[in-house]
Amino acid sequence: MSEELLVSEARRRREVFENLEKYLRELVDVVKRLDPSSEVYLFGSVAEGRYLLSSDIDVLVVTDVDPGKILAELWLAGIGDPFEVHVVSKGTVEVYRRRSRLVRVG
Repeated sequence: MSEELLVSEARRRREVFENLEKYLRELVDVVKRLDPSSEVYLFGSVAEGRYLLSSDIDVLVVTDVDPGKILAELWLAGIGDPFEVHVVSKGTVEVYRRRSRLVRVG
């Protein structure tokens, strides 16, 4: 990876982290259009306040909508790296609750 590309990527990530609420609102809006009853959570290092600019932003989407549909719509909306989106059913969310701190964002 060239130095220019690395610098550009670092700037983009910084912009996302500095404006995280805005990007999370966009993500939640896409998910809620597909499933108004969905729940969206942050988890991992960002939710725990111990992240670096190199960290992923782990997002958990709880829905009965097909995960592929959710991920495709997020991709079409331009929501990708550094977001790491996990899509699970309501019955599976407890596995995440036991392992991680979940912070509801939508």
